[in-house]
Amino acid sequence: MSFNLERTAMRGKLAEAQERRRRLVLRIEGNAAAIRQGLNTALTPVADMDVPQLAEQMDELVQAWGELQGTLGEIARLEKELR
Repeated sequence: MSFNLERTAMRGKLAEAQERRRRLVLRIEGNAAAIRQGLNTALTPVADMDVPQLAEQMDELVQAWGELQGTLGEIARLEKELR
């Protein structure tokens, strides 16, 4: 594969990773907002809190955050290679 084809392929991978980052950030923001609202005892009385649902959202938040960290590393590596 020629140098130009390799760079084009890396640019494609970078664009995919940047899009994945965008989707993950939105997912993280959505989960964080839902968790924040669910934990706000001024809005939701303690007796009405859905702790299992909040725990599930927290698990999703942790998973998305881990995926984001990997994606950020991939973006940094590709950007460095493309310099």
